[in-house]
Formats: sequence, structure tokens, C-alpha cells
Amino acid sequence: MREYEIHISICQWLALALPPGSLVHHSPNEGRHHVAYRAKQKRLGVTAGWPDLEIFVPRSGWLEPDVWAPIFLEVKTAKGAISKNQRKCIDRLTLTGCYVYIVRSIDDARTMLAELVRLHAH
Repeated sequence: MREYEIHISICQWLALALPPGSLVHHSPNEGRHHVAYRAKQKRLGVTAGWPDLEIFVPRSGWLEPDVWAPIFLEVKTAKGAISKNQRKCIDRLTLTGCYVYIVRSIDDARTMLAELVRLHAH
């Protein structure tokens, strides 16, 4: 399965599984673009290596309501590797207290998110 297909399937699952009021966002910074476009995006705040999905869950949806932080998922294929920029970004996000996971399937996403938030069974 291609990364795009895994990404779509995870997004569809998240729409059903996350607690009410949750928000999922994808910042489209992948792909090959002209140097001028990349420079413009960088000036606008696009960070190289930013994870594929950002997830925000209301405090009421967390297993431990006193714990809250953004959750990030980096979607990869079974053999996909993390780039140098992705590793750097993941490390920085982790240092700020964010939860960051590398997922290769809906099952990976489910396993990791189930440790943090109340998921709907589907």
C-alpha cells in the first residue's frame, strides 16, 4: 500500500474514532516544488520535516484529563524511512512535550492513540 493510501485510511478512521470536538489537520508540505515556492513557504512558516497529521483532542477526551498536548502522526509505508529533516522535527516536537508517533497502518495509529485518548470502537 502506498503512503497516500495509508494516510487517507488513517484520516477516515480518525474521523470516526476520535472523541467529539477533536480536530485533525494535514499541512501539505510534501512533494517537489520550485525553489521560489519552497522559499516562500519557508517565509510563511512551513517547517521542513513537519509530521503528516496534527491531532488536537479536547481535555475531556483524554484518558487522564490533566494531561494534554498536541499529537502528531508521521505516516510511512512498511519500509518507509524517516528523513533527516523529519527526525530533527520529531525530536524538537518531542522536546516541547508533544506526542509524536510514526505509524504505518490504522492499527499502529489505534494502538498509539489508545494509550492517550478515549477512542470510539469501530
